[in-house]
Formats: sequence, C-alpha cells, structure tokens
Amino acid sequence: MITLYLRCRLATSREAVEEFFARALPTYEAPGGITGRLQWSLDDPTCFVEVFDYGTRDLYEADQVRVSNDPAMRALLSEWHTHLDGPPIVEAFEDVTS
Repeated sequence: MITLYLRCRLATSREAVEEFFARALPTYEAPGGITGRLQWSLDDPTCFVEVFDYGTRDLYEADQVRVSNDPAMRALLSEWHTHLDGPPIVEAFEDVTS
C-alpha cells in the first residue's frame, strides 16, 4: 500500500475546505482502490492533511498520471489550490507491514 500525504495551510475557511473535500472525494476515489480522508491539526487550526491510501503501487503511479493529464482532475486541483495558503507539502510512503 502507498499512502500519500498532502500537508496544507488554510487560506479560506475550514468549512469551505470540508465542503470541497466532500464534493471532490468521489472523483479522487473513482478509479477504485483509492481511499481518501481529511484530517485537521490538533495544534494549529490552520493546518490540515489530505491522506490518500492506494491499494497498490501501480494504482498510485496510474493516479499520478491522471492527476497530470485528466482535465477533470486538473480542474479540481485548480479549485483546491484556492483553499491553500501556499503549495502543499507532498509526501508518499510505502507501507511494508504485513
């Protein structure tokens, strides 16, 4: 499993981010084998993380192509960036536990 973390700082409101995420999640998860969730920092109310789990490395790699090339994804990401105060910190990790 691959887990992608998008660490972000809020530029709009928490409610706006939560509404956007709820609306975008079906598109994000559409290929199947991908689950997403939104987490807020307990220490800083302006920080949040979007977490996406990919069932396989192949799904992760295919989704990176989709993010780069699919017009619907590009439009969603453009809208997403309006909620961010600067670029996200993007980290991907491979789960090696059995």
